[in-house]
Amino acid sequence: MLLYALTFLAHAQDEGGLSLTPASEIDLSTSDEGSLTYEGGLAGNAPAYVRGKPVTISHSSGNVAVRCMDVEALTGRLQYTVFGSSEGPMESYGKGIGIAVWGDSKGGGAKSRVPSSKGSGVARAQIDLTVNVPKGTTSLTVTHTGSGWVQVIGCSGSVKVTAGSGGAYVGGPMSAFAVSATGNDVKVEVDGEGVLTGTSTASSPANLRVVLPSAQGGKLSVKGEEVAVQQVVMGTNTPTLVAGDMGVSGPSITLSAKKRAEVTSP
Repeated sequence: MLLYALTFLAHAQDEGGLSLTPASEIDLSTSDEGSLTYEGGLAGNAPAYVRGKPVTISHSSGNVAVRCMDVEALTGRLQYTVFGSSEGPMESYGKGIGIAVWGDSKGGGAKSRVPSSKGSGVARAQIDLTVNVPKGTTSLTVTHTGSGWVQVIGCSGSVKVTAGSGGAYVGGPMSAFAVSATGNDVKVEVDGEGVLTGTSTASSPANLRVVLPSAQGGKLSVKGEEVAVQQVVMGTNTPTLVAGDMGVSGPSITLSAKKRAEVTSP
């Protein structure tokens, strides 16, 4: 078994409130399948980010977890594992992975950097991004491509999530949402403190579920293979289409599904 470790430092930057910490220890060892693995992590923070301002996050590989919390600074962290059979190309690929975290009085965000080409000797990589956002943001946008999932918890304001093939879960006191996935399930839960305004949408080629408090405003449009909304709806109710008002005279809602549309009482 081949086993060794090396440590490198990420160059500190001071642009737009960006700050990078040293990378964690990187380990290259054999996996259970007999191939090599190369592991490491990077972290960044944006101390100049002003609480409540818009946040934009993008990631092109692996899972994304965004948490709006009682924290002072916007922070992000990457954890990655590179799988392959040749230590040189694997190390090179790992060193090409990066993270940028920035913020100021206008807004902030986090973005990962993933090499566009794996090269010979690199089979695949699992790259997961975690971002902690100070509570109170008015706008959050998460753009994700790849096979991982997206999870957004506890965020307020308008939340927009574009997920890859792994699906998405979004929950929090949102005022509006636009959640979609290119594959797998989508679930959206607006908690008891959230009241929707404007227009909210959700779509998925798989199963889709939306859970709302009883008092709501705005409009809601949901599309998927099988869709379900936990809400009282007055209007049309067919096996593949639900359209009407939420409550006796509430905002409008439209559910359309290829297989099944269902409304359940909250």
